[in-house]
Amino acid sequence: MLIEKFPEIEYIHPIVIELPGFGDLLTANMYALGKGPITLIDSFPKFPGSFEQVENQLGQAGFTFADVERIIITHGHIDHFGIAEKIREASGHHVDCYIHPDDAWRASSGYVSTSMWGKEAENFAAMVDMPSKDIERMRRRSAFFKNFCDPLEDLCVMDQGDVFSGDGYKLHVIHTPGHTTGSCCLYESCNKILFSGDHIIKHITPNPFTEIYRSKLRDPNYQSLKAYNESLIKVEQYDISYCFSGHGEYIDDLSGIISGYREHHKKRMDTIQVMLRDNPLSIYHIAKGIFPNAPESEIFLAVSEIFVHLEILINEGRVELFDPGPPAIYRAV
Repeated sequence: MLIEKFPEIEYIHPIVIELPGFGDLLTANMYALGKGPITLIDSFPKFPGSFEQVENQLGQAGFTFADVERIIITHGHIDHFGIAEKIREASGHHVDCYIHPDDAWRASSGYVSTSMWGKEAENFAAMVDMPSKDIERMRRRSAFFKNFCDPLEDLCVMDQGDVFSGDGYKLHVIHTPGHTTGSCCLYESCNKILFSGDHIIKHITPNPFTEIYRSKLRDPNYQSLKAYNESLIKVEQYDISYCFSGHGEYIDDLSGIISGYREHHKKRMDTIQVMLRDNPLSIYHIAKGIFPNAPESEIFLAVSEIFVHLEILINEGRVELFDPGPPAIYRAV
């Protein structure tokens, strides 16, 4: 795997590892900012050796875990907070860990201990018409994923407009829901760098995951793709030279990447609408038609992708819910 080297910027140190087993994400990227003490943006999943790789790469930049002042988590997925607690313990002192309040529950022991699969997930699987073999595979996969993180409890919250600063950097929090409800980007105004987490990634179109756990939401009308598109508009208001994301290479053409995202979503909605002109279908059957070669392990990503596009199509009056089910059946208008 060849990843283009990040631009050399004083006081900003990318830390990168390969990320096997997580689809086509390629790498996990975290960042150390400052000249000491330092701020970490995100942390790796708890893979064998990932903690040691962070330690080694920090050492190459002239730091140890004792230099860590705070950790900022862009969103509550395990590949972004997996070893944050272990880093805090290794520091030898108290380290504040920040996350948006809408995602704090995702990193909690209460959620992780349930194997990240509960009644609301079962209801969603029935609604989308997922076969029992795929449901069982998702149960096992969710239970397995909890091995890749240590839960976080003693968390600090951050929100739109908050600022973190140190020698050589000033980070402005931008709440960018869509990928998750609590996803945040961080704009470093000294060097015009956007740390985008999973909101913007160079080599793939990020998935605005459908929010299964509706009981956790402050906004009961939250729609992932709608929120994601609004968040893209929000980051476009900033003067950005580079985008450093949570996976893969850096970006120096943010407007081009965002234009590509919008074209992708337009084409996907058009394709779904055409499919539904012939026959009303369930979400699972739409997904199998659009992603015929999707690995079995990625079926949740596939049905989630279809569901969030259906929400927009319904908003636009192009598709309707024909039968609420379960399973839910949709047709073109």
